[in-house]
Amino acid sequence: MNNHTTTSNPVQRVLDALKTSAHEPKQSGTGWMCRCPAHDDRNPSLSITPGDDGRALLKCHAGCSTESVIEAIGLKMCDLFLDEHSAPNTINASTPKPKAIHATAQLAVEVLERTRGPRTKAWTYHDADGEPVGMVVRWDTESGKVVRPVSRNGAGWFISGMPEPRPLYGLPDLLKAEGVVYVCEGEKAADTAQACGLIATTSPHGSKSAGKADWAPLAGRDVVILPDHDEPGEKYAQVVHRLAREAGAASVKIVRLIERWPELPKSGDMADVLELAQGDTDAIREAVEVLTAASKPEKTPPDTSCGSPVLVCMNDVEAQEVNWLWTGRLPLGRLSLLVGRPGEGKSFATLDWAARVSTGSDWPDGSPCESGSVLLVSAEDDPGDTIRPRLDAHDADSNRIHMLKGVHTHSKNGKRIEAAFTLADLDPLRQALSTIGNVRLIVIDPIGSYVGGRVDAHRDNEVRAVLAPLAALAQETGAAVVLVAHQRKAAAVNPDDMVLGSKAFTGLARSVLHLMRDPDDEDRRLLLPGKMNLSVPAPGLAFTIGDEPARVQWEANPVNITASEVLAKSSGRNNAGDEAGDWLRDVLSNGPMPVGELKSMAEQDGLAWRTIERAKKRIGVKATREGFSSGGRWMWAMPTIDRHDDPKAAIDTTEEDVADYGGVCDSEHTDCVQPINHHGLGLENEARIADANPLDSNSEGGK
Repeated sequence: MNNHTTTSNPVQRVLDALKTSAHEPKQSGTGWMCRCPAHDDRNPSLSITPGDDGRALLKCHAGCSTESVIEAIGLKMCDLFLDEHSAPNTINASTPKPKAIHATAQLAVEVLERTRGPRTKAWTYHDADGEPVGMVVRWDTESGKVVRPVSRNGAGWFISGMPEPRPLYGLPDLLKAEGVVYVCEGEKAADTAQACGLIATTSPHGSKSAGKADWAPLAGRDVVILPDHDEPGEKYAQVVHRLAREAGAASVKIVRLIERWPELPKSGDMADVLELAQGDTDAIREAVEVLTAASKPEKTPPDTSCGSPVLVCMNDVEAQEVNWLWTGRLPLGRLSLLVGRPGEGKSFATLDWAARVSTGSDWPDGSPCESGSVLLVSAEDDPGDTIRPRLDAHDADSNRIHMLKGVHTHSKNGKRIEAAFTLADLDPLRQALSTIGNVRLIVIDPIGSYVGGRVDAHRDNEVRAVLAPLAALAQETGAAVVLVAHQRKAAAVNPDDMVLGSKAFTGLARSVLHLMRDPDDEDRRLLLPGKMNLSVPAPGLAFTIGDEPARVQWEANPVNITASEVLAKSSGRNNAGDEAGDWLRDVLSNGPMPVGELKSMAEQDGLAWRTIERAKKRIGVKATREGFSSGGRWMWAMPTIDRHDDPKAAIDTTEEDVADYGGVCDSEHTDCVQPINHHGLGLENEARIADANPLDSNSEGGK
């Protein structure tokens, strides 16, 4: 016969049975933990807790079934329930036990008190008509507070949460009162705020259930949220802020009590403020109202649900100056790209830069260089016979220059080995930067060797997936990252298109530098600007490699040739200037043309306007201005062609009248005419077109 069924309390019944079977349950929170009698349990894995309807809830966290646990201590499944409840011999998870119906809220609360003892406090919720629809019952225990809900349905009262949408606390008074509505976290805090003379409310069933409440009564009201002084309180405030806005609140502020009461304890709320103020409710109300008046309405918190957009308001972005390692060439905290063919001297150049950073020596153009450490990631040069001798030749401080050779790992048999480093895993690089400290320059040479074996260097999305985290790391550490890239052999007009691999390399780099041989002097190297997103490109520089041991020898003066011009000459074609001159002669062969149309045609043909302007000066193109004021426009013509057929007066202009850089005078205006195909068009037709556009006002520079 079962000797443990004399008590009417199911939890106590289970505890007694466990003790009888030599298992000693220990209280944990609102329940108990014990070694499970159904298996060889060395660490307590069985939890025993009281259910809301008085039943005993058992769970073996090691996986034993409730039936096996009950059988092991000599009980039956019906022993887990109050005596007035019958229970089946087995538990069917798919058929939940019907909730007990109680005639009044008080009877439902009494059921809870049978297992938990007398309640500490209870709060009643009402609908808009003042009828009670729910209760929140609280017990304060040594291990913390326990809260259980009771709600009314058509058939009576149940031990469960109120149906959604749930009313706000003190709803009838909230609807009647006029003024600012203060939202607290919890009924106790709301009661305190009301006692201080504030219109206060809260949402039922905890901070995580705010979205299940009906916030419509806040429409058109000024709302102030008084969050608890902890992280959950801040989260609740942000959620309520959004819900109040969605409900149509006129304004929403978040006022933090810690700003007035710095001694407020962690998780403190209005109830704690009442204690700090020694019960002076008038002083609390005045202080809260002052805080409210001084605070600004909060911006609507962004929607962070999956699939929602991530928006940044530019007004919230603080403008920052660009910091440079080498002004106009190597930005700090960004990616830069050094492009050149094999043997052009890329490694010599980067080691010269590394040496300057290690000692703080001036850059080749005379600008100052901030000293710091350097990290080299090199796959092509040997550190012993190439890198160290070159650093010594450039007078580097080798104590401040480090090389990332690889990554420590283990083979399949557990032996420690050195594996190759790739940018697919940035943790070793991050750790290296932290170990070295104050790294100002990182050189990855060549970048193609470090993107990872599974990355196709010719696919934009794959390259961006590797370089984007590297760019973020550069910004995080403030180091200038130089990626050394090879130049492909195929022809191109734009040197930036010559980078071997995906266009994502130049796309993510903020600065692109081209290292090229001087087409007129094989021993002379040219460092020429390409793409530059952060400033006006710095002028080109030249150097040779000489002495013994070999080192970079920079020339003092900048060079004027562009990377496009070098590329054109090196490709066996006319340089860009000659090509532009031929183009100008061709398009002007039929007579003078407006500058705006010339500029549009040059852009369509892939020619830089700056190169066109140089060619204009070199081949003697004549610039004239037709008309005066806003009705005039600039025309270009070959020197042997005059516009005798044009009825408009033409004002001859010498080359000195036109700005040499940019090709514009201060008084020139924008050319607004649409591009016209002038090939094969006679001067007579062109004159008629010009006359048909009396408002066309062109500037020689097309600006």
